[in-house]
Amino acid sequence: MAHKISILNGAFGTMIEGVSREHLLSSEFKQQSHELWTDHGGLIGLRGTDLGQITPNELMDWAGCFGDIDYENFVAREDKKVDGLPILRIGNTRNKLGNKNSNFAKVPSLRNDSDICYNPETRRPVWHTDSTFRQEPPIGSVFHCRQAPPSGGETLFSDTRSSLKKLDHEQRKNLEGLEAICSLAHHDKKISLYSPGYPTLDQKQRAANPPNRVPLILTHPISGKPAIYGLNSSTCAIVPKGQKVSESDLDYWDLEGQEDVSVKILRDLLPFMTSPDFTVKWTWQEGDILIWDNRCTMHAATGFDDINHVREMWRLTLLQSTAKTI
Repeated sequence: MAHKISILNGAFGTMIEGVSREHLLSSEFKQQSHELWTDHGGLIGLRGTDLGQITPNELMDWAGCFGDIDYENFVAREDKKVDGLPILRIGNTRNKLGNKNSNFAKVPSLRNDSDICYNPETRRPVWHTDSTFRQEPPIGSVFHCRQAPPSGGETLFSDTRSSLKKLDHEQRKNLEGLEAICSLAHHDKKISLYSPGYPTLDQKQRAANPPNRVPLILTHPISGKPAIYGLNSSTCAIVPKGQKVSESDLDYWDLEGQEDVSVKILRDLLPFMTSPDFTVKWTWQEGDILIWDNRCTMHAATGFDDINHVREMWRLTLLQSTAKTI
């Protein structure tokens, strides 16, 4: 198939142009996509002339070659799904009755490319790996752009394998003995503090979604390559592996949306990890499809003029598959 394939930053990330709806259904193209995803740090983007017209089922069919689609985890977001399918709508769209039907978090727009790098004073952009609060965190996500604003709303990506390689021996050894405590309740409360109206968990939902622990250095199960891991808006503390925490601390982190000072261990690394050597900025066009590997990348959303323009993204979450054929 005649596609233009471009590497985005060094060996990190690929962009495939000239993709059609027909290509998405091709076994050959699925195989090619999976190989590029694996070989280039877990980030590929597709761009083509008619991708803005793909159906939810076509998107799900292509995404299924990377992992199992998550049908279950939409707690407090059930009303934001596309046609009842396992696709989360993200943006500032409304339904025919004028009610919000997409998940939206208000974040700053990029003023220029220097804003891509994490700023410790503002704690922006909100760089993270997805859903580390789950007992079995997702392996990746798929984004599909249905409507894009004329400017802003870019998505940022960071290669956490390459940044780990550049750390000195002492820094890496310190990370190896630590794990992050991640809580969905903390995540939602924290975001609600700067994005009013963002859904938070009630007592029953919080009990059904207990905190999870993940390593700060994760070895990829397929490539065998290690990467920095564990930073999410749900990360409320970093502790030595196996160390217990008190219920009063968990209540404070979950109900107040405040994180422990220990999270600074990862935050102090973010300016380095999100420097130009390791990052990609994706500027969306209608129809674009992008998939990232949550086990070796971080990403961040950026803002746009949500008063005067509309942004609509479809999101699929991918789980580990024990037996995936293409």
